[in-house]
Amino acid sequence: MKEIISQWFAWLKKATSQEDNQLTHVYSDGKQIWGSNGYSLHALDVATEKSGRVTVSEEGLFQVDETSDIPPFTTTLPQGEPVASIVVSAENLKQAAAGQEGFVCLNLYGSNQALELSSGGKYALVMPVKDVQEWQFWRPDSELLDTK
Repeated sequence: MKEIISQWFAWLKKATSQEDNQLTHVYSDGKQIWGSNGYSLHALDVATEKSGRVTVSEEGLFQVDETSDIPPFTTTLPQGEPVASIVVSAENLKQAAAGQEGFVCLNLYGSNQALELSSGGKYALVMPVKDVQEWQFWRPDSELLDTK
């Protein structure tokens, strides 16, 4: 479990800011853990039962400093319903994005249709995966992020 927590924490830290002191940290609202730089957000459905700044202890467990304030991040989450939802293989999406350069244009044509990626003369088409249940996909609860 120590290695898994370390990997999760490293992934959360990838979304944090290098310039804004408040956003250089990973936070917990007690029910989920997240990190953001104001433009991207990484979140995990992990209950720490404490609210504050998160680090990893020497034992390899999540440790929460309850004296720190949590910045409000509800504005980072999209509001309303998505225009289209497409389920794709994470591995296929990583392979497609790894071949791109700079900014990537994502084209969504509708539910259960291919996801198109293009940039700098490179193109990838990632085919959808069908018959996947909606309950398998978790999303951060924006009400919880509004705690302070």
